[in-house]
Amino acid sequence: MTKKIKNITTLVKAARLYYQYNFNQQQIAKEIGVSRPGVSRLLQQARDEGIVEIKINDPGKKGTDLENNLKEKYNLNKVIIVPGEDSEFLTKNLGKAAAIFLDEIIRENMVLGVSWGTTMLEMKNQISPKTMKNMTVVQLNGGVSRAEYNTHASEVTQKIGESYNAIPYLLPLPAIVDNSALKNAIVSDRNITNTMNLAKKAEVAFFTIGSFDYDSLLVKSDYFTKKEVKELLDKGAVGDICSRIINQAGEICSEDLNDRTIGIDLQELKTKRYSIAVAGGKKKYSAIKAALNGQLFNTLITDSVNAEKLLNEDV
Repeated sequence: MTKKIKNITTLVKAARLYYQYNFNQQQIAKEIGVSRPGVSRLLQQARDEGIVEIKINDPGKKGTDLENNLKEKYNLNKVIIVPGEDSEFLTKNLGKAAAIFLDEIIRENMVLGVSWGTTMLEMKNQISPKTMKNMTVVQLNGGVSRAEYNTHASEVTQKIGESYNAIPYLLPLPAIVDNSALKNAIVSDRNITNTMNLAKKAEVAFFTIGSFDYDSLLVKSDYFTKKEVKELLDKGAVGDICSRIINQAGEICSEDLNDRTIGIDLQELKTKRYSIAVAGGKKKYSAIKAALNGQLFNTLITDSVNAEKLLNEDV
């Protein structure tokens, strides 16, 4: 939990030195007697409490050079880049950027699809509530049943629906089941079919990209044995989108596993008017690159470190 600084004078001084007088964080740390990470926390708190308000005027709405170059290189519709270090604020910044973009594209009569995870939870937390007529919010994939690994799957969909006075459709099911026959039986249920059909119809989909290894959430949630994880890694598994495991080419890593996964199909996801991947942090780089290789989304919200690396590497 981030330690809050109660002295407003200190917050204002740090903000003035940084934003008005162009001191770097090391200089500010020396000036006010805190550590450099302490300065980062001060500046973030100053923004959180409204002491600092940042407004960017972009008359042409063309974005930064980095955003434009990445957009052109990977043939994307839009790229949004947030400040890049693996810090305690990265997930919050990604969620905020996603919420702002959602606010730009939202409209009445929309079907909005969302996945789950901490980044989606942050997006939900940053949404500015408004009433949207005849709007629907639908969960894109099943969740995780182990309580110790709360993915906020239903919460994200439910709360986004409440923020817009929209109807939420939940998918209270496991992400992966034991066999395809069981999956087919589950999704044949009328209510589940209705929810999954709505996910297919959604014009807009927000989702995260996860890395895949022995520490991945799906692995820790006992969806795979160690042997199965090794087999997937041997096949080149690097990440997941909506619980579907992909290789470096952005292709499904195992058809058998794919047939047992409950949620939107990646081929359906990539055809959305707005297919929006929200992911950052150096651990997710390979997964983001793989999804770009597979052209699995048309809009990317990521951090500047990953963006620079993606721009400088070969497609």
